[in-house]
Amino acid sequence: MDFSHLARPTTIVFRYTTLVRDAAGQAEIEPFRGNLKIHGVFSNLPPARHLGLPFLTYTLWQVTADGRTTNLGEVELTGGAGEISTKARSSRFGLIVTAESYFAVSQPSSHVAFESDVAPGSSANSPLTLAHCELLRTPIGAEFAASDPPDPKTAGQPLLFEEARLALAVARAAGAAEYAPETLETAGQTLKIAGNLLAQGAKPADVHDAAMEAVLIAEDARVLAVARHGRPQAAPAVPSPPP
Repeated sequence: MDFSHLARPTTIVFRYTTLVRDAAGQAEIEPFRGNLKIHGVFSNLPPARHLGLPFLTYTLWQVTADGRTTNLGEVELTGGAGEISTKARSSRFGLIVTAESYFAVSQPSSHVAFESDVAPGSSANSPLTLAHCELLRTPIGAEFAASDPPDPKTAGQPLLFEEARLALAVARAAGAAEYAPETLETAGQTLKIAGNLLAQGAKPADVHDAAMEAVLIAEDARVLAVARHGRPQAAPAVPSPPP
């Protein structure tokens, strides 16, 4: 959809796929200082783990007309209610939501839960473009999926801690200890800080921010290691359904 002439907030809907048949979603898109603010809400959305062992969370992606994807962030889930507030810099795009091993992955998996669409009864007269993007057959981090019971030492920790530990494991497997050691070390130290904040009873927002930063830095370490070592970043991709 083309939002370049958007002058006031508009609503789009998310069409569910067979992965989340009873779920629903919509987003309000609003022009803001040259960007577009996006606030998405979802209902009846099952935990990503219900879709298979590799998955811990849902991620919102921007898909441009030429098929490029940008990670717009994590859909935060409380019960069956999901929510995300983010921004898009491009004005012509579609949106998809995918299930992922951790929110900061740099390429979407083929497990698409939602695709954006024009809201029923919408008066918007925006031209639509059919777009395709590449999706990973095997999600980043899938090889570390475990069916073991949760470690009692980490029981009760926020989901982001599990995502951070997984992101660190994926980075190490990509060779980050050799090819991006400083970035990997920073990610590990940031996760320790998050754990200390949690143990000290710090504000939930501070714990959340530290754990989120650990995930982001760990993914940076993985990407650096892949680039410096010349390994393929992931399994072969497959064409996506149109956003």
